[in-house]
Amino acid sequence: MRRLLPLVLLCTAPLPLVAQSSEFGTRGLGLPGRGESVRALGTGGSFGLFDPGSSVNPAALADVYVLTATFTGMENFRSSSGPSGSVSGRDTRFPQITAAGPVGHRPFSVGASYSNYTDRDFSVATTSELELRGVPVSSFDTLTSRGGLNDIAFGVGYRGPSGLHLGAALHVITGSARTELRRTFSDSAYTPVFQSAEISYAGAGASLGLSYASGRLGLAAMIRSDGHANVDRDSTRVSRIGLPVSFGAGIRYHAGDRLDLAAQGMYRGWATADAALVAGGGTGAQNTTSFAGGGEYTTDLKRPFRRPIRFGAHYTRLPFPIVAGERASEFGLALGSGTRFLDPRTRREVAGIDLALEHVWRREGTSYRESAWLVTFGVTIKP
Repeated sequence: MRRLLPLVLLCTAPLPLVAQSSEFGTRGLGLPGRGESVRALGTGGSFGLFDPGSSVNPAALADVYVLTATFTGMENFRSSSGPSGSVSGRDTRFPQITAAGPVGHRPFSVGASYSNYTDRDFSVATTSELELRGVPVSSFDTLTSRGGLNDIAFGVGYRGPSGLHLGAALHVITGSARTELRRTFSDSAYTPVFQSAEISYAGAGASLGLSYASGRLGLAAMIRSDGHANVDRDSTRVSRIGLPVSFGAGIRYHAGDRLDLAAQGMYRGWATADAALVAGGGTGAQNTTSFAGGGEYTTDLKRPFRRPIRFGAHYTRLPFPIVAGERASEFGLALGSGTRFLDPRTRREVAGIDLALEHVWRREGTSYRESAWLVTFGVTIKP
């Protein structure tokens, strides 16, 4: 039982006094990633189902006509508050890497991506009162987790007739979280405690998608099932957690030569993980819905690849509550832009840079609040 202590505390730790990274990623499997490119993030996520640089809809791969590789990085500046006080933090992530290209002269494109599935990077400090040998003693715990779950996807997109695109992808869910627990006591007669464990995850899933464009209007939809994830602690199987079935739909409208608009909605059945998390002493999991809307405005029609203005907003429910029975949510506003670089001889696009700035607010009940600035940058190469 003592060897399971880090895992138990991960699920049932009391209210944090200090937390690094998001306090909304300390429960369950962590804070879910979005699997979207910098361009999509700059529109609040509204173009995610139509964007071949995102790993949301495999049908979008059909729009890749040349070999393309993209690397994404993110800076996160955040301020969190809870019943025990407030704290600020900063971290750096690399949420997505993608590579895709056409298959000869056939109507197919294939791609692979590595993206963040959930983030479990955090440090939580707590205090509690214990009774040892009939005497109350204060204990001070610091629980640290570094890692998370990743989504490795392999997909193919088919360029069908009359603007219809189809796609399919296989997903490998993998990753680990290294946890460390340090406990000290107010009475120096008791020796400090240190325990560590590596919790690893393994699962698999599949997704199907389609998109259709006719005139100014575009439609897209996807469905994905991720099955279950096996959970091992130091190479010993300790649990099996259900992963969600997800589906979403989006609409895109070309409002004019300069303006594209889009909106999408997503549902993820995270409640399938509830039983396993509650059995481990956690706060459970809930199904989530998310909505996004936004657009892209072309500032220079002669050079549409130079500095477009992207804008948007999103709202989503978060699956793992800090307090059992509560509902956590996130609302964000986004702006973005970018530029493309052309080969001076062939005028072919060879590289690009994109930037997105998001301000997100997270909340649960009346006690937990978080405000964060997310600065995301992407580098694209078309060799």
